[in-house]
Amino acid sequence: MNFFLHINKSLIFFFGIILISLFLIIIFSKQITLNNIEVKISANNSPNVDITEPRFAINNNSTKIHITAKEGNFINKDEILLKENVRFKSNDFSIETEKVIFNRYEQTAKSDAKSLFKSENTTISSDGFNIYDKGNKIVFYGKSLVVIK
Repeated sequence: MNFFLHINKSLIFFFGIILISLFLIIIFSKQITLNNIEVKISANNSPNVDITEPRFAINNNSTKIHITAKEGNFINKDEILLKENVRFKSNDFSIETEKVIFNRYEQTAKSDAKSLFKSENTTISSDGFNIYDKGNKIVFYGKSLVVIK
């Protein structure tokens, strides 16, 4: 006699339903996980950012100061609020801070956030700064710590 004729048909039916159900659960759980990843990725992209990774320069007669940041938002036609990892870099110095208002027309920059100025023999930690006269003059605000080597 054939072994398959003795197997209970209802047992095979329930076993098939359980197997198909497990397969569908695995597929839907993977789809839900992928949807959650897509939502997290889109949440990380800031919808309030006008410029991502902006790059500018202040040009004067003696040097060029390159400005980079992670985010930028237009305040008006000439002013841009630069945020996160803002760096001013020239051949002579660098300034690092988290928030700066940069004026493209006047080529000035102002910050009220903690700032770190570094040059070859000097380090200045301050509560803010103002770069004006096309980068020829820098004024540091608030409590400042100057270290001269």
